[in-house]
Amino acid sequence: MEELKILILDDEKEYREGIEEYLLTQGFTVFHAEKPSEGFRILKKEPCDIVILDIRLPEMNGVHVLRKIKKSYPETEIIMITAHGDMESVIESLRYGASDFFTKPFRLLDLKTAIERTKRFIALQNKITGLKLQYDHLISQIKDADGTTIIGKSKAMKDILNLMKKVAETDNTTILITGENGTGKEIVANGIHALSKRRDHNFLGINCSSIPDNLFETEFFGHTKGAFTGAIAHKSGYFEVANHGTIFLDEICDMPKYMQTKLLRVLEGNIFRRVGSNRDIKFDVRVISATNQDIDSRVKEHEFREDLLYRLNTFRIHIPPLRDRKDDIKLLLDYFIKIYSKKLKKSIKNVSNRVYDYLFKYEFPGNVRELRNMVERALILCDNSTLRLEHFSLLAGKEQDVDEDTLDLTLLDKKEKEMIIKALGRSGNNKTNAAKLLNISRSALNRKIEKYKL
Repeated sequence: MEELKILILDDEKEYREGIEEYLLTQGFTVFHAEKPSEGFRILKKEPCDIVILDIRLPEMNGVHVLRKIKKSYPETEIIMITAHGDMESVIESLRYGASDFFTKPFRLLDLKTAIERTKRFIALQNKITGLKLQYDHLISQIKDADGTTIIGKSKAMKDILNLMKKVAETDNTTILITGENGTGKEIVANGIHALSKRRDHNFLGINCSSIPDNLFETEFFGHTKGAFTGAIAHKSGYFEVANHGTIFLDEICDMPKYMQTKLLRVLEGNIFRRVGSNRDIKFDVRVISATNQDIDSRVKEHEFREDLLYRLNTFRIHIPPLRDRKDDIKLLLDYFIKIYSKKLKKSIKNVSNRVYDYLFKYEFPGNVRELRNMVERALILCDNSTLRLEHFSLLAGKEQDVDEDTLDLTLLDKKEKEMIIKALGRSGNNKTNAAKLLNISRSALNRKIEKYKL
């Protein structure tokens, strides 16, 4: 953790200066104040980790100062000192959140021990914050865990598995995974992590298109307490949480240009700074990025930094769409039937040959994800042990050749198109405001508008 900032608030000059001189020799960043009003001005400018607070002060009682500090800076720890042996005030201070107390005179070594104890507590709190972020991400992965195994016997998938094994043996090689939506880019990234020496550390997947532009920096690098309005505690960013593990940056082309510059600088030096801090933090992560766009064209259009592409693209893996590897359809179908039969408590023993025929002809614009969703819907509709064509709502009724009748949009695409139309309507066709309503970047909105020809 960063070195502690300590404020000494004591009206006795001898004690104040003695404590300050000693703590400076111990490597702490130290501020001092004689009056509460001076102390509050310091805290507003430099939020501190610990306040060493005298109970008897001019302007107001130390207990009142404690309560005001805890209200405005709840993460700040307070060590109380008194020369009067006023145990009633000490007990009251502990009730309102003081972490320790000393009666004057006291040994500076004992004070240092109390500060070190408080430092460990603060580090533990920061770790808990980081673990919560990791836990929340893990829960989201578990909720979406169906069908996250790499399934396929086609030559394309065998080649991909071979590439995964080879690059997993390296430690820091950056990897760029390309492919259409729904092809399984995060599954491949997770597989590389599982095969690597980093497998016992965190795998953290981040969708760059879902982070508001103004939150990118604090989400990636964290922030210090008081760095901006509302920053009431230290926050660990993605790079800190994933240290020694793997970060997966999905939809990397949707990262804002200013953040591309910051990311490049961080990756070049393997150091970052929390927002509001001037201290460097070292990290060690493997970065795997992914995109469904033509990233080389984005570079030519000056929408993506060429030097960042070079940094991320040490090793590239392309996942072909499902329509180009139809040998995998039966394996995937059987796998998803097994997964959802267990989940939905269904007993599926047979699949109509007509289902296979139509699936092999279908173009799967939504790729493996679309097939997975098809199977889940089909099992919900099936009331016996045989899956038939009528259970596949997207295919049912297509008695003519599916190639001639492939839908332009999946159901998800239709829903997304409707949401974009509504957002544009509510914002008076202001793309910036519409993007905020949809919680996506403006560049992502522009691509979707072009995609749906709006």
